[in-house]
Amino acid sequence: MKNRLFPLRLAFFFLVSLPTISGRAQTVITFDDLTQTSTGLLSTNIPNGYEGLTWSNMFVVNALRGAAINGTNGYYYGMVSPSNVAFNAGGSPAEIDSATNFNFLSAYFTGAWKSNLDVEVQGYSGTNLVYDETKVASATNATLFTFDYLDIDRLYFNSYGGEEAFGPNDGNNFVMDNITFQFIPEPSSLLLTTAGVLALVAFVKRKRV
Repeated sequence: MKNRLFPLRLAFFFLVSLPTISGRAQTVITFDDLTQTSTGLLSTNIPNGYEGLTWSNMFVVNALRGAAINGTNGYYYGMVSPSNVAFNAGGSPAEIDSATNFNFLSAYFTGAWKSNLDVEVQGYSGTNLVYDETKVASATNATLFTFDYLDIDRLYFNSYGGEEAFGPNDGNNFVMDNITFQFIPEPSSLLLTTAGVLALVAFVKRKRV
């Protein structure tokens, strides 16, 4: 009797657990595994495909090395985990895209050269703008901002405003570190899993008749 009930209990467990396992595990992008492409360069572009994403106008810099050469600035203060941080080159808009929809949950932001830097973060699904928030970043402290942008395929970053914090450099660069995101499985995967569980339930019922 116990052996007959086991498949039914297993099917019930999967059905109850499906909302929990339907999303992939959260990923924290620290950028610390990226290295400069040429000797002597402090920064390099983030390669497309890194962490399964496409990066536009997003670069990475070794904040510790940069501070040793140029002194401390927002790149150094924006470092959450040693030693790399990401930034938008030239202070211009930047994007993160993905062929697979994802949830953008949080990230640390700092102003590279300016205090009270406005960082607008937009989340798109296809061509539709579904999220739009502006955060104010400090130049001397990495601040964790929560977004909870769900089921999107593109992020657009635009930084502006603020006041000079480290001398005459008035660039609108933001510093970003330790992004938390989560890929969303394709619907076909969920349908196959659900269909398999339901088929198992039906099989158990037929065996009991």
